[in-house]
Amino acid sequence: MKSKNKKKLLCAAAAVLILVAYTNKKKYHPNYAILNIENGPFAEYSDGYVYIGNEEYLNSLTNISPNDILVRDERDKEDPNMVIQNSYCITNKETRNDILEIINYYEVMNPSDWDRSIESMRLEWFCHNVSYYMNYKKDCSFEVDLNNKDEKKYDSEVLRRLLRI
Repeated sequence: MKSKNKKKLLCAAAAVLILVAYTNKKKYHPNYAILNIENGPFAEYSDGYVYIGNEEYLNSLTNISPNDILVRDERDKEDPNMVIQNSYCITNKETRNDILEIINYYEVMNPSDWDRSIESMRLEWFCHNVSYYMNYKKDCSFEVDLNNKDEKKYDSEVLRRLLRI
């Protein structure tokens, strides 16, 4: 009988946690500007610039500050992809949201077959960071690759709410 009560208590506690996670949502306030400077940064965020382009373009950049974000545009591949280089360095949730909004705006200005939701990208980036800092597959979790095939894999509202992403 005690085991049955423990299960009921555990289920009730889980239900309360899920309810709190669904109702306790902090408002996001964007803090970025789209610049779209030819051969320069695409946007500016609170700590620096965001550069978006192919690998050749990103490798040609000089005078990059440690806070600047480089996003590799691989949307022309079979599985369209946007890769945030050294994404493990970005641990602030608001900054991650700004970067993802900037990438989405880039897609609107330069349409392609790349198709990811902000919510799934947030969760994927969070998971990559957790993996990196737990020393799990560091060789592939130091950057987040936001390819189309991963949309369904990271499209979980329950996980996003529980993790408050």
